[in-house]
Amino acid sequence: MRASIALVLTVTGIVASIIAGPWALLYLLIYAAATVPGWPLGRALFGAGHPAAWIAGGLIGYALTCLSIWAVIAMNAASGTAFVAAWAGTSAATWALGRRRTSMVVLPLWNPAETRALLLLLLLVPAVFVFPYRNLGARDAEGNRFYRAYFTADFIWHTALTAELAKYDMPPVNPYLGDRTMQYYWTYFLVPAAVAQEGPGGLRDVETVLKANALYSGLLFLGSLVVATWSASRSAPGTVLAVVLAVVAASAEGLYAAWDLVSRGRPLAELANVNVDAITAWEFRGLRVDSLVRSMWYNPQHSMSAALGMLALPVAGGTGAAAPLGVVAIAGTALALSTTFNPLIGGLFSLIYGVVVAGDAWRRRQVGALLRHGLAAALVLGAVAWCIANDMVEGAASVVLYGLGGYARNAPLVTLLLSLGPLLVPACLALWLPWRLPLRTWPSVAGVFLGLTAFYLVRLSVEGSYVGFRAGQLLQLALPGLAGVFFGGLWHRGLRGAALAAAAVLVAIGLPTTLIDTYNAQDIGNRRMGPGFRWTITLTPEEQEAHAWMRTHTPTDAIVQMDPIAHGRETWSQLPTFAWRRMAAAMPISLMNVPEYGERSRKAHAIYADGDPEAAAMQARELGVDYLFIGPAEVQEHAPASLAKFATRGDLFQLVFENGRTRIYRVMYDR
Repeated sequence: MRASIALVLTVTGIVASIIAGPWALLYLLIYAAATVPGWPLGRALFGAGHPAAWIAGGLIGYALTCLSIWAVIAMNAASGTAFVAAWAGTSAATWALGRRRTSMVVLPLWNPAETRALLLLLLLVPAVFVFPYRNLGARDAEGNRFYRAYFTADFIWHTALTAELAKYDMPPVNPYLGDRTMQYYWTYFLVPAAVAQEGPGGLRDVETVLKANALYSGLLFLGSLVVATWSASRSAPGTVLAVVLAVVAASAEGLYAAWDLVSRGRPLAELANVNVDAITAWEFRGLRVDSLVRSMWYNPQHSMSAALGMLALPVAGGTGAAAPLGVVAIAGTALALSTTFNPLIGGLFSLIYGVVVAGDAWRRRQVGALLRHGLAAALVLGAVAWCIANDMVEGAASVVLYGLGGYARNAPLVTLLLSLGPLLVPACLALWLPWRLPLRTWPSVAGVFLGLTAFYLVRLSVEGSYVGFRAGQLLQLALPGLAGVFFGGLWHRGLRGAALAAAAVLVAIGLPTTLIDTYNAQDIGNRRMGPGFRWTITLTPEEQEAHAWMRTHTPTDAIVQMDPIAHGRETWSQLPTFAWRRMAAAMPISLMNVPEYGERSRKAHAIYADGDPEAAAMQARELGVDYLFIGPAEVQEHAPASLAKFATRGDLFQLVFENGRTRIYRVMYDR
């Protein structure tokens, strides 16, 4: 087992240094330290000798460290010393409370062979990270940097968010509306933000710490999936086959896309210009489900929320309504922490926990036992209140719609089968075959039911795909438990060949999606136009020089404006992401689309388009703009005469930076 652990750590360390540089190895030590507060709680839950204890402890510890950082910032005491002191205090408290060495949730101990097999599953994480993240922000010989879609929708945004958190305003400011708070769940990013601001040397780079953080968080995420799947199936072979299928072969969209091209006489090379994991949206205008690989690449905050929520599944399935108060407290803590990372995901896993516990209480005729579980509910409600107090979710409830509608009405069965077909087959067979489904499988059944309900019957009026994304992720995390029951049932009945053959066929159907998606995600050589944006975004040396100048020569709270309409979907976050400066107006494609973004963006556009310098200055002052940025997008969008006005009125606009492709003007105010 030690050799397997060493192999996982070695491979992860090598990949970390490839994708984020040698400083990522130091960050591994910092990340490991961030998990320390949760170790005694994981040990108390699952026992010191069980691998599940380390996974649970790591997840809970990371989340508690995030909240410790938040507390320091909220008290206006942010500093490296204060962060370490808060972490140490939290660790001391949890270690004092978690002295118990025997497990409160009894899980069969993995034997060494099982432990090795399940540890080696973690190698899937560095395997899927290495190529796309190696080319994320890669630099060519001329100094250009390249960012592949769809990192431009998520990683680019996360960089801006982390840079904003590093300014230590609480609640954080929205960098796209510089006088508004950040109505987004940012808890996951507090650790990388603190390290980027206070850390040594190369760790003071936001992109470096975000890459490393995503990789290491991916290990905990996959570990949590392994624990949840194994706790349902109690079969190491079943868990291995189910998890491999869920991670790398859950979707049949790649095979469908290839068949579609061949049937129309088109070359397979055109797969390079396809968003292969969204064929259900492209071809059928239906809901789409991002793979678990994409969840780790693009949305680690959602994945960590789900990983924390999954910790409650072995508790609900292992102890049911009879769980002692200590177990309820730790399970409720995990669900509450999940909610602070993402209220929707935390809420869904809380519902699963509640449904399973209530069902078990009804079966046992022990409804009174539910009173203990009120503690878990209270902790989750406390987390919701915390999110509201930090202005994370304001207005979200007012845009929720219920009932079959939107994208869910378009080819509903076809889209589900294409998105999750290879994983659905063994899970459905586990339900159909005449096998008794014990309590430990109930969380998986409840997760599938709730996932399907949310997938088809809940949506947001301002963003029709978001709930489908999160419900699809829930399905991918609940279905493996049932798939593991199916594969494990065959395996332990002596039908090992049948189990392997079935898994091989399903992997053959689903693996093309992951292979195509991984190739496309790392393909920064594809500079062609996609559907309204280029597949790869280029950041020139001149733009990078301008961004560096802004980071070092403007106040951290300065409002630096570009033309958001000229930048469109390609470089919509250029200044908050690379210059770490706020804008007064923007069109953020990763946030809720509220009318104010469009209204302000039109006003910002008028600053550049209006030929009257006095009118432009008045508009800039009205928006509270301190600096105006002119780059290639603005030059391409506007006539030379419109931009020339900035150079003609030094009393209104002062040129403070210029190179071959960019200019920056200070907006002059009457003081």
